[in-house]
Amino acid sequence: VALMALIAKSNAYQLSASYPGTWSVNYVPYYARKYPRRLDAEEIHDAITKATGILGNYTLVGSDLAPVQWAMQLPDTREPRNNGAAAFMNAFGRGDRDTTFRRSDGSLLQTLNMMNNTFVTTRIHQNNAGSRVQILLSQNGSVATIINELFLNTLSRPPSSDEVAYFTPMFQQPVQNVVANSAANLQWVLLNKMDFIFNY
Repeated sequence: VALMALIAKSNAYQLSASYPGTWSVNYVPYYARKYPRRLDAEEIHDAITKATGILGNYTLVGSDLAPVQWAMQLPDTREPRNNGAAAFMNAFGRGDRDTTFRRSDGSLLQTLNMMNNTFVTTRIHQNNAGSRVQILLSQNGSVATIINELFLNTLSRPPSSDEVAYFTPMFQQPVQNVVANSAANLQWVLLNKMDFIFNY
C-alpha cells in the first residue's frame, strides 16, 4: 500500500498530457509530460458500460464460474463466445494470446464499431431500462443538468461553456421526444469523441 501511495503521489505519475511550454522531442527521455495512450479493448468495453450504466452479463462457456459483468473479469480472450461484445473487442486489437498479438493501433473498423455496433447503440436509449439517459430523463432536470451529467459520466469532465452553448439548441427543436432523442444523441457523440478512448 505504501509503495502504491508513493507512486500515485509522485510528480511523474501526476503529469498532465499537455505541456505548458514549447514541446521538443529532446524532452522525451526526461518524462516531461504524460503520453496519452489508447485504452485496451477490454477497457473500452468497460468504459462504455460504465458511461451508459448498462453492464454486461456474460456466462463463461464450460465453466462453473459465476457470470461476469466487466470485460476485465473475462478469464480468456475467447470469451464471451457467440456474443457481439466479443466481435466489438476483437475489432480493437484484443488478440488471442496464441497467434494474434494485442494491438493498439487504430482502424476504420474501430470507428465503425463505435458509431454503429449494437453494443454501443442499444445502451444509449431512453427505452433501455437503467441506461444513463433513462435515469437522467426520469429526474426531470434542466437541459444544462442533462448535458453536464452526460459529460461527467462519459468523459469524466464537465462541459466547457462553449460546449454547453453548442449542444443546448439541439434540445430545443420543436419535434416530438426532443429531449430524450437529444440526450441519446449527445451521449453517442461523446462516446465517439477521441477523448473517450484515450487515457490522458
